[in-house]
Amino acid sequence: MKKTSFLFVEELQRANRIYGPSFASPHEGYAIMREELEELWEEIKKKRPDKLRMMEEAIQVGAMAMKFIQSLDHWSWLGLKMSAQELKCLQCRYRVITSDILADLESDPCLTCNKLNQWKE
Repeated sequence: MKKTSFLFVEELQRANRIYGPSFASPHEGYAIMREELEELWEEIKKKRPDKLRMMEEAIQVGAMAMKFIQSLDHWSWLGLKMSAQELKCLQCRYRVITSDILADLESDPCLTCNKLNQWKE
């Protein structure tokens, strides 16, 4: 059998070819990792779990954890300090935006909330 680390890297490369090299946000990364973990859990709970299927799902969990770590460098907004002129979504804490930009928008730029009333100074 191939080394475990090689299997993770191989799966990560396959997924990156299909879906791109990084998650759009920590929210997306968490959701994908959780989905893969739930698929592993579903196999584990079977009366007769399939060893190969469990291994495949565990490899996907590991590969997506690697992708999450690699994605950290693509989220440039991480580590931004809020100023008095900036607004931040109360629900998702995902995006930083200035009040001038928000005033010009007709819809909420937040990918998860979609409610302008979730933004405050």
